[in-house]
Amino acid sequence: MRVQFQMSGGVGFFPGLAAPKTIDIDALPEADGTALKALVDAAAFFSLPGRVPPTRGAADYRTYEITIEDGGRRHTVAVSDPVENPALAKLIEKLKSWKR
Repeated sequence: MRVQFQMSGGVGFFPGLAAPKTIDIDALPEADGTALKALVDAAAFFSLPGRVPPTRGAADYRTYEITIEDGGRRHTVAVSDPVENPALAKLIEKLKSWKR
């Protein structure tokens, strides 16, 4: 499984600091890979729409784009703050904190 994560927009956004992160889950230590896969499964990622509509009145919020490839499946989801799906929000928080 491979995850690509990118943030854009929001107040104080600096494009040079928002390079996409790519994570090869299968190359991670087993505990890290298992934890990240569990977050993907909990979010039912492959069942989410490609674009999660923003909250009404949302402006200048950060947008997250996540693409996951798993076997023959590939799915991209774009969502803006505030993320109302708790499981998706946990996945995003983990990806935001991920060190390359």
